[in-house]
Amino acid sequence: MKIVEKVIYPIITKTRSVSGFYLNAIACQANHYGIVTNIDPESYRPVTINWDKNEPFAYTEDELRVLKIEVVEQLLPQKTILAMPPATTVLLTDGEQVKFETQERFLVHKVCNTTLVVENITTKAAYQFMREGFPGNVYAHIIEPPKIIAKPVEELPLSLQELQYKAEIWLALNFHPIMLASLTPAIEQKLKHQLSQSLQQPFTSTNLDFAWPVALDRYLQEQARRTGLHGLKVGTKLLWRCTDEQLMFGQVTDINYHQRRFSIEWDNGKRSCFSVLEMKALSISLVNIVYLSDNVVYVISGDRSYLKAYIGFRTKKLAKAWLRIIKKIVGRLSNLKDYRRGETDYLSETKWQYQVEQFRYKSMKRRLQSLETVSQLNLEKMPLKFRS
Repeated sequence: MKIVEKVIYPIITKTRSVSGFYLNAIACQANHYGIVTNIDPESYRPVTINWDKNEPFAYTEDELRVLKIEVVEQLLPQKTILAMPPATTVLLTDGEQVKFETQERFLVHKVCNTTLVVENITTKAAYQFMREGFPGNVYAHIIEPPKIIAKPVEELPLSLQELQYKAEIWLALNFHPIMLASLTPAIEQKLKHQLSQSLQQPFTSTNLDFAWPVALDRYLQEQARRTGLHGLKVGTKLLWRCTDEQLMFGQVTDINYHQRRFSIEWDNGKRSCFSVLEMKALSISLVNIVYLSDNVVYVISGDRSYLKAYIGFRTKKLAKAWLRIIKKIVGRLSNLKDYRRGETDYLSETKWQYQVEQFRYKSMKRRLQSLETVSQLNLEKMPLKFRS
C-alpha cells in the first residue's frame, strides 16, 4: 500500500463544517433526503438544507439534533466507487509523484476517522489518503439487491384458483356418483371438511369458502352431462303425451341435484321444471334413439307407446329398387324424401329416406322384429333381381 503525504493538485481548501455537516453533503431525516446548500458557522442557523420537493430551510445545531437530521455517509467500504478530478497529482511518502488518469476508478477499501484507503479497480494498487483534503469525488455506489429466500412450493399458500382446481380433482376421485341421488347440505359440508383435511399445502379458510361452491357446481354440471339422475341426463330426449293426439318433444337442459328436479326445453320453445314423479304423472317419458344399422334407425318412448322408424339410402336408385321389398316387411312407407341439400335428423350418411307411416303388425314386438329384419339387408347394393 502506498501512503500519500500530500495532494499537489488540485489545491484543496479546508472544508467548513458544522456538527459534521458540510457543503454538498447528503442530509437525511427518516425517509426524507436533502442536500446541504450552505454552511455559515457565524450564523445562528448555520446549516441550510434543500429537501426534496421542499424549499431550503436553515437549522440551528440544536434543531439538527432534536429533529434527528443526520449526514449520510457516502464513503462506504467495498461499496463506494470514486473518480479523481482531471490531472490529480499526489506526493507519496517515498518521494514519488503519481498522476492519476481521469478514467481511473477507485474502490473505497477502508475508512477510519482520519484516513482513507482506496484501491485502483484495474491495477489493484492501494493508496492511503488523509480524509481532510481528499480530492476524490463519488462516482457510484454498489447496491446489493435484497436477498429473497424462496420458500418451497409446498409451503406457499394455495391461491383461490389452485383451490378450485384441487377441489374439482378431489371430487372427481372421491365423490361417488351414486351419492348424487341423496345430496344434501350436510353431505356437502362433510365433503368440504374431508377436502380440507386432504390438502397438504396451507390455505386460507376464506379462499376455501369461495372455491368450494364453485368447484362443486362445476362438478355437478359435469355429472349432469355424463351421469345424470334416475336415468336422465343433460341432452336426454323426452316425449310429453299431452293428449292422445298431441305430442311434445323436448330434452333435459339441466339437473338440480339438491331438489331432484329436471329443467326441460320443449321443441315449441317452452320451458318446464319437473321431478321424476311429476313427469310420470304427466305421462312424460324417455325417448330412445336406436340405430340398428347405418341405414335403419327408430325412435321409441320409454313406455313403448310411441315408435317412429326411418330407412335411408345412399342414392335414389337404391331407394326405389328396395321399396317393394321393404314394404312387404314393415308396412306402408312415406314418399321418398330428398336430403341432399339438408341435414337429416338421424341418418346423416344417407341422402334419401323413407319413414314408416303404418306398420304391418299391431304388436310392438313384431314391429321391432320387422325393423331388425330390414337392418340385416345390404341396402348399399341393389336387390338380387335388379343385378345384371
